[in-house]
Amino acid sequence: MEQKEEKPAMEYRYLGKTGLRVSALSFGNMVNHQSADPQASTTEIVGKCLEYGINFFDTAEIYSLGQAEVLLGQAFKDLKVRREDIVVTTKLFFGTDGFVTMDQRHVNRKGLSRKHIIEGTKNSLSRLQLEYVDVIYAHRYDQETPLEEVVKAFSWIIEQGYAFYWGTSEWDADQITDAIVYAQANGLHAPVTEQPQYNMLVRNRLEKDYATLFSKFGYGSTCWSPLASGILTGRYNDGNVPEDSRFTVDDSFKDFKDMTLGQFFSPDKREKSIQILNRLGELAKEHGYTQTQLALAWSLANKDVSSLILGFSKAHYVAENVKALDLYRKWSKELEDTMEGILGNSPYPTVNYRQYTPNKTRRQIGVFGNN
Repeated sequence: MEQKEEKPAMEYRYLGKTGLRVSALSFGNMVNHQSADPQASTTEIVGKCLEYGINFFDTAEIYSLGQAEVLLGQAFKDLKVRREDIVVTTKLFFGTDGFVTMDQRHVNRKGLSRKHIIEGTKNSLSRLQLEYVDVIYAHRYDQETPLEEVVKAFSWIIEQGYAFYWGTSEWDADQITDAIVYAQANGLHAPVTEQPQYNMLVRNRLEKDYATLFSKFGYGSTCWSPLASGILTGRYNDGNVPEDSRFTVDDSFKDFKDMTLGQFFSPDKREKSIQILNRLGELAKEHGYTQTQLALAWSLANKDVSSLILGFSKAHYVAENVKALDLYRKWSKELEDTMEGILGNSPYPTVNYRQYTPNKTRRQIGVFGNN
């Protein structure tokens, strides 16, 4: 008789100080469109996510030039998902024409003008086949549009029922603070969550720069690339790019190959990165987990993380990644200290000048309380 698989219980966290609860692990469909049948693949992955308790699904207008939203929306239809049971988010800024400079006749197809925010929202909802999204993000900060216009437009979107909340992605702390303060002063809907990159190798912005946003405003965070574009999975531990890497097989990632890999494997960083990655692999093995699971558990241990967005390319990756919850629930100060010893990249903590000792880092406070 076949033994039934034991699935780790999903953890649900509040999105910042809102009443919205999101699964600690979530699915973002930026990278899973290279199969022979992208729709069938997306539907299978979404179905597997739901089976494991994942309720949060993220996309963007720029992903596959709008096609990602189409695939995700159709998957919900095919699976007959109750709308109340899923949290769906999308992001606006880049439009659907790609990152290259567009024809000057099309200048209003991107950015955060009131025009693009409203038209982009309606277009995204049409592709998703939804009446509303739960959260709509400003995918980047728009240096050329007044912040007041941006806040008013997203607040209008919420008032019309096209979204319940709005958020930011890769904004700096001052920009987010300005948006919140302006909204609060003018009776508008303020942003409630940020979507930054966060992983073992990219820490400063979330752990240091956003610390006040979390403590003062109760800001949420839905973090992308918790596996550093695959670098933390163990597949790059020799410093080489696997033949089936997204940087090799996915045309949309080839332009990012040198930029992404250069962060970790440039001549001056290569030896140290390989050493760190292999030590992480050994530590994971010692605890009976994969390097992927160790990396995800480490990020989950930070309570300022509302959800980690994972880009499953195949349905069977869902089960492996969700097992990270088991290791996260066993997280200890001893393991945290071991990890810090390996990584050696904790943001410099502030100093308590009454005692002339470093304060605990935001991350440690989040995991271990005040002990």
